[in-house]
Amino acid sequence: MPRFRIDKLGELARQLEFTPHDTRLAQVNAAEDLLHGIDPTKAYPVEFIVFRITNYHPRGMSGELLAGAALQHDLGLLIERVSDSLRLRTDQVAEPVLSIDEVTERFNVTSKTIQRWRRRGLPARRFTFSDGRRRVGFLIGSVERFFAEHREQVARGTNFSQLGEAERGEILRRAARLAGTCGCCGKEIARRIARKLNRSELTILHVIRKHDQEQPGQAVLAGASRAMTDSERQRIARAFKRGVSLAVLARRLCRPRTVIYRAIVDERLERLSRRKVKFFDDPLYHQEDAESVLSQLVDQEELSAGDSRPEESRVPRDLPPYLQDLYRTALLTAARERALFLKFNFHKYRFVSLRRQLEPQLARMRDLDGLEAALRSATETKNAILRANLRLVVSIARKHLRPGLSLMELISDGNLTLMRAVEGFDVHRGNKFSTYATLALMKGFARSVPQMLRGNRAVPIEGQLLESLPDRHEGHLRDPLADREQVRVLLSQLSERERGVLRAHYGLDKSATPEKLGLSRLRMRQIEKSAIAKLRRSAFQN
Repeated sequence: MPRFRIDKLGELARQLEFTPHDTRLAQVNAAEDLLHGIDPTKAYPVEFIVFRITNYHPRGMSGELLAGAALQHDLGLLIERVSDSLRLRTDQVAEPVLSIDEVTERFNVTSKTIQRWRRRGLPARRFTFSDGRRRVGFLIGSVERFFAEHREQVARGTNFSQLGEAERGEILRRAARLAGTCGCCGKEIARRIARKLNRSELTILHVIRKHDQEQPGQAVLAGASRAMTDSERQRIARAFKRGVSLAVLARRLCRPRTVIYRAIVDERLERLSRRKVKFFDDPLYHQEDAESVLSQLVDQEELSAGDSRPEESRVPRDLPPYLQDLYRTALLTAARERALFLKFNFHKYRFVSLRRQLEPQLARMRDLDGLEAALRSATETKNAILRANLRLVVSIARKHLRPGLSLMELISDGNLTLMRAVEGFDVHRGNKFSTYATLALMKGFARSVPQMLRGNRAVPIEGQLLESLPDRHEGHLRDPLADREQVRVLLSQLSERERGVLRAHYGLDKSATPEKLGLSRLRMRQIEKSAIAKLRRSAFQN
């Protein structure tokens, strides 16, 4: 069974399963009534949702807003799960209950269409049917109410009136003409006729196939092209993305341009349908001028932050130049950070909204261009947030650097954690992103650093000191005993304090700490640099 997208709705569903039977039934009815009224493009306070279902005003809940699209999904899931705990038989319900098969047969649609309707607010409960099996069912009153509230959507997926002989003849005539002239497959022929006659694609295909079975000598689809495979569609879509035109692809594959066009659209649509996008809703997103307002807000904060530059003195001098450049990127002010996160989540909200409104059979490239444009805008905004916080990754990674670990390896691991933190940060909670990201990075390094150390455990610790020194004997095989002797000789040229600092830094002496050495950490770093420089000079002289 699917998972809840909203944690509070999942927790509420678990609580409702323990309420008395009659109260639980009333709460399921209330949730179903609420689901019919949810607008996926709006946001709703969590207190309002809880009250509508339980008739109880919750205390201590934040003013969090729940996105209508996610709420629609979770309410349907709550109804199904809580109704399952009621263990009701269909003969115990006052109104008729339709199974999925009965709905598909009565309204001449596929089970896929039923699932799409469920995602858009058709409530489903679980019942024990007359055959003793428990499965999903629909109250006929809920089905009729959904159809009345979604007439336009339902009209595109179903067929309310029976086909007459004249219409059947028109369908077969059009199908025969398309099969003989356009080189389309049966599915594409049915799609085109369904669009022209305002009928279900399934209905059109059923009429054609029934005719072909009854009159095989005059089969309509005998002259149609074979259906395109998934691998063929993927190759076509990749070629089109590389810049190959529709005309060239049609000529190469001996297919009509319309078929190539539809293959590209279907492949792009399938890829976009698989994208999992989560966003934090805001009332601003539901205004008509939301995008303009957010752009102005971001631009205004960018201008006000234009003069703020990091101080050169705060750039660590022991970092490579490309890492030092990160410290020269201006930090985000609280206002600009909020503006960027609002813009980031708005573009994700827009993607989800456009995808929900899209009818797969009627999709065009311009529709998919809009979806991809929303994803690109979200990615660009996310990158702006990441660039301003990359120095945080470097700073925390340096604190977790251990003998045997690479700073770049730690930074790479931290960058992945930072990306996940941007996706999971809710600006409405009033926290600074740097605080949220720091906790995420500390937790991530606490998990990954021990794993990295276990992977590098076989490397001799003494060898790490030698790695920092130039090797003028590249052709000779390394001898561990010789390495240790070289380290001993090199260390003997240092003062006792310098030897103690290097042993502490490279893990050769676990008991050596700044406190025991009587040095501050800054002084230890200074002595370490001086000692390394002395060892390098000595190695070159030898």
